[in-house]
Amino acid sequence: MKTISILSQKGGSGKTTLALHLAVMAEEQGKRAVVIDLDPQASATLWHTARTRAGHPQSPHVQPTHPAGLESVLNNCAAQGVDFVFIDTAPQSDNVATQAAQLADLVLIACKPSILDLRAIQNTLRLTEIARVRPYVVLTQIEAQGTRHAEAAQTLANLKVDVLPAGMGKRVAYMDALIDGQAASEFEPHGRAAEETRLLFDVVAKLAKKATGRRNAA
Repeated sequence: MKTISILSQKGGSGKTTLALHLAVMAEEQGKRAVVIDLDPQASATLWHTARTRAGHPQSPHVQPTHPAGLESVLNNCAAQGVDFVFIDTAPQSDNVATQAAQLADLVLIACKPSILDLRAIQNTLRLTEIARVRPYVVLTQIEAQGTRHAEAAQTLANLKVDVLPAGMGKRVAYMDALIDGQAASEFEPHGRAAEETRLLFDVVAKLAKKATGRRNAA
């Protein structure tokens, strides 16, 4: 089992959107995936409720839990043969984010390519240093035009932070899909958002496979 924690101390970075889309893509590729919802706002849990009511597939399962129960939930997932666990953390939650990073095989930081988000990412990077893990940044809400994403990637490279070669564009399909309890790959299977998600999952899965995180032996 591979555990992937998704962090950002700044709200609105796209953490939940990233977690849910990766989990759905894992299921579409024949893997068992679970999303652990550590955010008190419970956006991932509400998404799964909407998914159930709309009659969409029950998987991926979303498991809300408190920080004290995180390790137990991870152990249960491993015992049940889950392939990928995606931990959706809350913003402005230092201790919880650090714990999630410490228990992960791979840590992703969701970040929009804006000056405010790039400034705020320093707080998240500080937590990964405390957890002694190497994070990878996923750029989200990338504009179709302009060079902001390239400039953001260069800024992060100057900070010696790894940025994934795949990210998530600023596309209506992501939001419309979530409202209906779906992911973009289900909502518009042949759309650009679906294509982005497939590429992103491929990159993340390969990284997770060779990860040396705390749970890598599981």
